[in-house]
Amino acid sequence: MCAQTVSTSGTAKAAASFDSHDLSGKWNRVSPFQTYSNVPGGANELQAFILGQEKAPRKLDAETAEAPFTPEGKAKFEKNIPGYGRRITAPMLGNDPQGNCDPWGVPRMLNGQVAGPHATIEILQVPNRTFVFSQWHHDYRIVYTDGRQLPKLDENLEPKWNGYSVGRWEGDTFIVDSDGFDERTWLDHNGYPHTDQMRLEERYRRVDAETLELVETLTDPQYYSRPWRSDTKIWKLDRGAAKDWDEQIYCVPSEEFRFNKLIRDGGAGKQ
Repeated sequence: MCAQTVSTSGTAKAAASFDSHDLSGKWNRVSPFQTYSNVPGGANELQAFILGQEKAPRKLDAETAEAPFTPEGKAKFEKNIPGYGRRITAPMLGNDPQGNCDPWGVPRMLNGQVAGPHATIEILQVPNRTFVFSQWHHDYRIVYTDGRQLPKLDENLEPKWNGYSVGRWEGDTFIVDSDGFDERTWLDHNGYPHTDQMRLEERYRRVDAETLELVETLTDPQYYSRPWRSDTKIWKLDRGAAKDWDEQIYCVPSEEFRFNKLIRDGGAGKQ
């Protein structure tokens, strides 16, 4: 009995004490929106609601807002035809980069990961760099923390799927600034676009031993009339997953194309 008491007390103490600058670990997103901001739609688990087949889940009982588009941004958005969300379309009729297994890029890898056990990121901090791994697509990005500055956006800069990212600490907040994004990527499953001039700020804060918060703000004057702030993304530390084998979830084009043909393009029951 005494040993059990000591063990329980030790576990509680470990959970209560944490280093707010230690973001390493596997984190499962538990916040409701799988879109860039508090815009409903875009998640597999909400598909029945999006299609009008069921009532809104309780977790969507939150204020929602639309994107602050410029006319050019709105026109570009309407040309993006996603394979998820409230504008879901069969991949053969749409142009969602996911349908070709293209990299999701940043910030979609943070906002649009598949529901359930794959809505996960893993963070690894090493001297001068922080790695953020996306379980879906088995992708990763590098945030440089060695004091370097972001590259200037000019004709000599090659856009990247995940952009260029640098990070720094301000108190207990880890701030990541990024630019140089490939404009072929989307912000999320809803098909929100961006240009190659987009700047993105991410603010991470470990609020307790088990909880990580993220708020994103993008600036892209060509497509958005003002800086656009996301909702607060919330992740919970998954200590058990750290002991699991790496699931190695890849988007394999040959498998994705066959799945789309048999299922998502409307072929279910016909072949």
